[in-house]
Amino acid sequence: MTRYDSYRAGQQTVTARFAQLEPSLRFLGSQQDAHFDVVSRLCGVPSDHDSVPLFEIDVVLLSVLNRSLDLIDGFRATFDRWNLTSAAPQVRMQVDNLLRLNLVLIAPPNTVAKLLLSGERLSRHVDPLAPPGSKVKLTDSKLREHARPNFPWLDRVYENASEWVHFSGTHVGVTMQLEHEGASVFGRFPSDIDVYPYDFLEQVLWAMNETTAGVLQIANDFAAGKEQVRPQ
Repeated sequence: MTRYDSYRAGQQTVTARFAQLEPSLRFLGSQQDAHFDVVSRLCGVPSDHDSVPLFEIDVVLLSVLNRSLDLIDGFRATFDRWNLTSAAPQVRMQVDNLLRLNLVLIAPPNTVAKLLLSGERLSRHVDPLAPPGSKVKLTDSKLREHARPNFPWLDRVYENASEWVHFSGTHVGVTMQLEHEGASVFGRFPSDIDVYPYDFLEQVLWAMNETTAGVLQIANDFAAGKEQVRPQ
């Protein structure tokens, strides 16, 4: 056991300290199970020796769902042991999944799926929803604009979670604190769990659950559409 493992093992877990969060973390696990259900819907059950056809959009959806599944696994493993430096960026990565799936949903059929499978950054491509002749690119800002009608809370989650991706004042704040107008500095290494209040932890967990629900919602919408046209 490493010294870090020993340090964390000597502390209560997040859900032991804040039992109110345990149902939400457990629900996130159930959302993980729901990924398998939607994949089954997308792929279907082949009869005899027939194969189920997969299209470009299916490849995108399956890849996003696989990434989402791993993100939930990583979040659950780190959140409950107070490792917000790892857990919070995974919320941001899940937001990335949702922004892209939302664009796939609202853009002309297959346009975004082709872009995502091209291997190039979306920000290099022109927005398929822009007026003809427009040169507006698919930046994160544009993706957030497109997602806003369906997920009005996503902007705030994007901004807050992004602070954990790149080194920022957020990381300084959970390591060291100032007192007496900067006259003294104190902290703990690794971070003291007391720097993470209940309200903050609740918001991080809520954001991961809500963003994951959005990913599953869109994936299930596509699965439902595919089921309607699939031969019985």
